[in-house]
Amino acid sequence: MMHTDNEWAALCEKVKGLVPEEIGEQAWTLVTAATLAASPSTNLMGNFYSYLTRHDPQFSPEDAQHRLSIRFRDILLKLITLVGAPRVLCVLMPLAEAEGNVKAKSAKSSLDKKWKPETMDVQRIYDRGTKTINAIYGSSLLPKIFDTWGAHKEDVKFNEVFAIYGLYLSDFDILTALETEAVVYATISCLGLGGPGNWHLRGMGRMLGAKGPDSDTDQAKHIKVQLNNLREAIMDVVRFAGDDFVHRARLDKWATVESMLSEFESWGDDE
Repeated sequence: MMHTDNEWAALCEKVKGLVPEEIGEQAWTLVTAATLAASPSTNLMGNFYSYLTRHDPQFSPEDAQHRLSIRFRDILLKLITLVGAPRVLCVLMPLAEAEGNVKAKSAKSSLDKKWKPETMDVQRIYDRGTKTINAIYGSSLLPKIFDTWGAHKEDVKFNEVFAIYGLYLSDFDILTALETEAVVYATISCLGLGGPGNWHLRGMGRMLGAKGPDSDTDQAKHIKVQLNNLREAIMDVVRFAGDDFVHRARLDKWATVESMLSEFESWGDDE
């Protein structure tokens, strides 16, 4: 399905107005791109890039387009761990086409030094993965999840901490920790699996400063509003992508902040 410029403009206005600026001034573009990348239509992320660079003055300068391209690439690298490499590659190719001069850019492409084996420090990567996963889940929830994995626990736990979080979801060279968690929450929610999306709705709240039991403080109320707005923004993007995505993402089953807190009873009081 092709979308008109007016439809893209309406989506951008709606999502930009909902995604909290505390996550990042341009976080709305990341949340939109990640959600579109998880959709059944693999060309939508590229179409979104084309719309932004053609119609949004903020993204018309060459340096702004380069920064947007790098940030979208970082989303896709992180999505390898969330939706799988085959989907990422199918989304990457239309994005590269939208950016133009594919062959020339491929010929000039070079590997970032952080991905070179001789520069990788396994312990450092594992340690940063541990720090990030603990920040998101907290000591009250994370061990309970690990303990559901039976005989597979230790091997899967290592790969979760080292590969998924250490290599990718703790790499904040391009996207910040808040931007990354917003991308993760959006993408995982779109899988329609329930539990993992709920974990990251809670984790997003923790990253925004929520801790301990639910309360009626001004800070707690503000964070709940932020989270519900973020949730609604992602749902708007899913609807934009079409009925097939709405069905696959099981949009009607997504937890609200209130139902998530009812399930977990607390944000976690570990820090």
